[in-house]
Amino acid sequence: MASLVEIVRADVFAFIESNEELLFNERDLQMHLATWLRKSANHYDDVDVEYYVPKSELENYIWDSELRLDIVVRKDGEYCPVELKYKTRKVERTITRFDEELKDKVVVMKNQGAQDLGMYDFWKDVRRVELVRNRFERVKGGLAVFVTNDEYYVKGSRKESNNYLLNLTEGTHSPIKHWQNEQSACAQMKSYKSFELENSYTIAWRDKIVDDVKFYYQIVTI
Repeated sequence: MASLVEIVRADVFAFIESNEELLFNERDLQMHLATWLRKSANHYDDVDVEYYVPKSELENYIWDSELRLDIVVRKDGEYCPVELKYKTRKVERTITRFDEELKDKVVVMKNQGAQDLGMYDFWKDVRRVELVRNRFERVKGGLAVFVTNDEYYVKGSRKESNNYLLNLTEGTHSPIKHWQNEQSACAQMKSYKSFELENSYTIAWRDKIVDDVKFYYQIVTI
């Protein structure tokens, strides 16, 4: 029998692969995915968003920010946290509002840039799910989801780059999530401290086209 984490993982993949609507930002992804999960044939007992966990409850939590899990799925007394990252390059489209097509194109997806910090944020999500799993008996595991239309994340950075150990390239990744230059501006920021994961994790990218925009996506199971 499949575990809750495996069931939710399959559902998240099914949502991404069936979705034909251009999602504008991470909150858009969060709300659409949560709604889809609530209607899932797996009949979850609850699907919550922005699920608050006081950081004081988590041993070895090194960040100043409080923890609000993007989505938490509950079924039969077990919980599966799902963390989301949605990193975008600029996309312009003509959109319809209140059944009227607007005359001018608008920026529907912003050019976020700062890919080194985007990589860090994904691995930080993995670490936070590890800590939640370690603290709460009814959390057996969780998911870290990454969706992007920015090919840089798939290609990764060079070995000499400061963020090399944070890469999201295809394959298995070391638990060491350090900046290579600990004196760099990134390493000195409180929100971007170097850290270690408990395990190595494997990334396997998939891709699909939505409204002529190519997206790449992958899910790490914790």
